Amino acid sequence: MNAPLRIGLTGGIGSGKSAVASMFEQQAVPVLDLDKKGHEIVSPGSSGLIKLVEVFGDSFLNSDDSLNRAALATHCFSDADETAKLNAIMHPMIWQAEEQWLQSQQAPYVVIEASVLLESGGAGRMDAVIAVLANEERRLKRVLARGDRDEKSFRAIVARQCSDDLRRSKATYLIENNGSLQELQEQVNTIHRQIIERISPISVE
Repeated sequence: MNAPLRIGLTGGIGSGKSAVASMFEQQAVPVLDLDKKGHEIVSPGSSGLIKLVEVFGDSFLNSDDSLNRAALATHCFSDADETAKLNAIMHPMIWQAEEQWLQSQQAPYVVIEASVLLESGGAGRMDAVIAVLANEERRLKRVLARGDRDEKSFRAIVARQCSDDLRRSKATYLIENNGSLQELQEQVNTIHRQIIERISPISVE
């Protein structure tokens, strides 16, 4: 059997990317969350965390020896050289995990979800890219409703992520998530059909 198509899924914070991923899963499409996989790679005791400590020191560890991701992110994102060091450690491990996961999939296509797919250059590994877009006010409202970040944190993340203009220019498929869940579901259904037809074209009389 041919390897499944890799469909990248990306979007800014609060865009509704995770909701879209769940809707693809409901269509029996395998989904890999690379952000979550990145957390697993640097879990306590992992070789990934050991590498980070070797490069950045143990000042970024919590009292339980878990990684203080917020502190490391703040440190790295303020310095391009430090960001490059972090990416040089993390990206190869994430790509390897992606390949291992892909080898176990037998679906026609898979969705690989990543918030910084474009920023990291990961789009080049994909056969197509879906970008989820939403206006910034709506995104902020969603993030605040989740209760895990304040507006200042939201603005800082938005500043680090690429623009929606870039997402529009790089995406194969666009999802505008400014409406209802039903409208979002309809867009996902349409893209799902388009991908399946791309894989197995069917003539409609």
